[in-house]
Amino acid sequence: MIPFLQKLAPDKSNSRYAQLLKDAMQQVIRLSGKVWTDHNEHDPGITILEALCYAITEQQYFTDLPVEEQLQILRKDNIATDFFSPEKVLFNAPVTLLDWRKWLIDKESILNAWITPRKIYAPSFFLQNNSYNYTAGTLVDLRGIYNILVQWDRDKILGELNGNILSLSRTVNLLNGSSATYWADLIFPFVWDTTDSDFIAFRDAMAFNSITIAGGNLEPDAASQGVFFADLDITYNGIQHLVLSVILRVNTPMSTDDEKAAVQAVYEAYLTDLNGPVILYNKIIQQCNVLAAQTRQLLMANRNLAEDFAELSAVNILEIGVQCDIELTPGVDVVPILAEIFFVLDGFISPVILPETPAEDELYKSWEGPELLHGYLSDTQLQMPPGRSIFLSDILHIMLEGRQHQRNPDIIAIFNLSLQSYINNKLASESAENCLQLPDDFTWRPRLNIFKSSVNIRQRGVTRTYSITEVYNAYQALKNTVVTSPVISLLPPITPIEDIAPVQAYYPVQYEMPACYELRLDERTPANAQARGYFFFFEQVLANFKSQWEHSMQLLSVNNTAAETRFPANLRQLLPFYDAYLDSNYETALAPATAENQARRSLLLDHLLARIGEDFRYYAAWNNLSPVAANSAKYNFLQAAPVLAPRRFQAADYTMPVLNTTNAPAILQKFVHLFQLPDNLVKRRWKNPAPLFSISGAPFNIAYTVYDAGSNPAMISRNYAFTYEAEDGTTDFFLFGVKKDNYRIIENAGLFSFVLMDDQQHILASSINTYATAALATTAAYNLAGYIISNWLPEEGMHFVEPILLRPRSYVNPALKDDFLEIPLQPDMSVAEGFGTDLYSSHLLVVLPGAGSRFGDPGYREVASAVIRKELPAWLQVRVLWLNIFLMYEFENAWETYTIALSTPATPEVNFNTAKNDLVAVINKIFVWLQNRGEY
Repeated sequence: MIPFLQKLAPDKSNSRYAQLLKDAMQQVIRLSGKVWTDHNEHDPGITILEALCYAITEQQYFTDLPVEEQLQILRKDNIATDFFSPEKVLFNAPVTLLDWRKWLIDKESILNAWITPRKIYAPSFFLQNNSYNYTAGTLVDLRGIYNILVQWDRDKILGELNGNILSLSRTVNLLNGSSATYWADLIFPFVWDTTDSDFIAFRDAMAFNSITIAGGNLEPDAASQGVFFADLDITYNGIQHLVLSVILRVNTPMSTDDEKAAVQAVYEAYLTDLNGPVILYNKIIQQCNVLAAQTRQLLMANRNLAEDFAELSAVNILEIGVQCDIELTPGVDVVPILAEIFFVLDGFISPVILPETPAEDELYKSWEGPELLHGYLSDTQLQMPPGRSIFLSDILHIMLEGRQHQRNPDIIAIFNLSLQSYINNKLASESAENCLQLPDDFTWRPRLNIFKSSVNIRQRGVTRTYSITEVYNAYQALKNTVVTSPVISLLPPITPIEDIAPVQAYYPVQYEMPACYELRLDERTPANAQARGYFFFFEQVLANFKSQWEHSMQLLSVNNTAAETRFPANLRQLLPFYDAYLDSNYETALAPATAENQARRSLLLDHLLARIGEDFRYYAAWNNLSPVAANSAKYNFLQAAPVLAPRRFQAADYTMPVLNTTNAPAILQKFVHLFQLPDNLVKRRWKNPAPLFSISGAPFNIAYTVYDAGSNPAMISRNYAFTYEAEDGTTDFFLFGVKKDNYRIIENAGLFSFVLMDDQQHILASSINTYATAALATTAAYNLAGYIISNWLPEEGMHFVEPILLRPRSYVNPALKDDFLEIPLQPDMSVAEGFGTDLYSSHLLVVLPGAGSRFGDPGYREVASAVIRKELPAWLQVRVLWLNIFLMYEFENAWETYTIALSTPATPEVNFNTAKNDLVAVINKIFVWLQNRGEY
């Protein structure tokens, strides 16, 4: 049963006072009807009864107020910290591919992103005869590895960051004495994600020494007017050298040879300028790689268990040009109309994903998926298929209607409409049959280029000229004024209720009595002495009622650290005239019993945890916690909710140091609370067992020897058939050897020795030495137990191994190969139950030391294993491994070396390969150990 506190339905009747008085009168008649029959209103007793009924009715009114009103009355200044906001304690991390896309688009620097499962791996590996290899068999298709395609947002200083094209403009002085602006596109042979060794230098700041054009001049393209080729010979950083092949396309029409020569000369000078487009492109590539590094870091820091991000790559830009004739109303300004046309076309061809306001009936959807900083993104908006066709009919309607989605009366007609696409400054395709077909590869993202567009304007049949520069500036101004939807708050704030009076001090019910009773006097009189004694019980009950109500909302606060749950009123303080009536034990009698307080505190904490979907009752009992310790653990668990809940599936960031840090899967932090582990660090939990144990003997006569603090042989175990059984036997030694009651003294021929017994009274090990007296033997046994307790108990904790990170990888040195995980097989060579033919995808190994008072207990391990599987994501195949101390030491050695190599970028690949193969070898050894133990 979910441990919610049950809320009683309030009494909405208007006869509460009347019903109370009626019930009270019946009780009075029942108790005193034989000795007193005057129960009319003039009777003082009835007057008192009426006052009490009024007081109780008033108290009931306050407790029946809606919780939000009680919060404002009682916790007005603390409401903000009394409760967790939904985004703090509800799961809000990305899980699905759509979640990840929303999460990336929400980042400041990312305009759009696409996440796809990786289908091609390097190196490929195969499955044959239930074994992995690099050469033959069925190709292994790993799951949980993703590629990210990212489109950066426009930079405020550098401009467009996507693609490999720079839009340039130069003012050219012509031979006829005039000047004009000529727009051109310059294409580079790479983008920011290049791995070409010739161009990766652009990732860092380059000090350019010289830039020259091979051959001295741009080389015109005979097949395309206005297109030029150039090999830029670049010297940088003093002695470094590279050749950069670029293509220049001048988009402004050039009519004469002299004009072409003048434009060519200006652009030749610009291309070789040390402050020209080459250094600008260097800055763009730098900025893109900075953004890529930041994005990779964010992805790694938020990666989910058993998943990985393999590749972050750049979009390819497919430029779109529009050609048409437009007839405009005479006298209208051409520039703003053209700028708006280009603006709406750009939004249609390259739509920008903007935050939305969810419909009222779909408000709940805004809490699904990851927490977004800039507003709600609907699934519908992101799931629209990437159109690979642009229809001229759509283009026509958009041009005619503009931003207002209404026919622009200044546009009379649009005709001769066509579209062209360009790849690397070369014409790729033209519209045919009312449609421009785009490449099937969705990594090519269309983008309008107004300088590759040609729009002829006519007014009354006369062609009008216009400045494309002015149109471009107006178009950019429109793009810079796009208004996005504001971030909406989905939870309305609690509106202050002004007409509720603040809480008043307790008002004694006896003050309502007639003056003749002298109950308003501070001093004691014959008239009031007896009446006050009579009223004491009622005052105590009513004051308690009010005090408890005043603290009621505090009890529901997540920040309530007080142990008290009952708040009786102290009448000695509230009504000082009662001091003479009360003895010194009054306060002691008022104080709630500790056990009662802890029990009520436990119920309240259970309720608060249940509100966020957690139930700690079982774990408190399972860990044998006292009521005080259990409540402390529950409170600590509640306080950790903002850390535990939002990212419960998050993995460790393997690009950062792991050992001796809290860089661990988020679920580990929860296990620290559920299992009451000593810390939340990722660290070694065991040390070399060699100083304490040695194992020797031939098969079927293998035993372990235990050494004391002086490194002297102290005990020897019974014989085992195999080494792994003797290693496992040391686990039992830890479980039973730390308890002095498990040692027995044995007498033989006047000499004494000691043995260690398990809970079935089987001898686990016997002392090697004999002793003259039983006392000496007992002392030796107890000394050994103390030595083990103080020096050798393994720390409780756990490690998470994600096999997906152990998948084979490629190395620069082709001689380096990663070893494979070995699929556990049955004697008939079939796959062992509980495993599969893919040991990498969606698998998680949880490794724990199987020794100690709790972790060495088979019953505890069974329950703990079930808890671990329950808490981990359902899509994971979880294998919980409780290792003996020898395997644990071997595993932690390999795990430590591997995690250090993985998180250190400077690790030589041969060292990384060795560390990875060593860990794989240990895991394969653990699988064999499981088979030997009959666990599969």
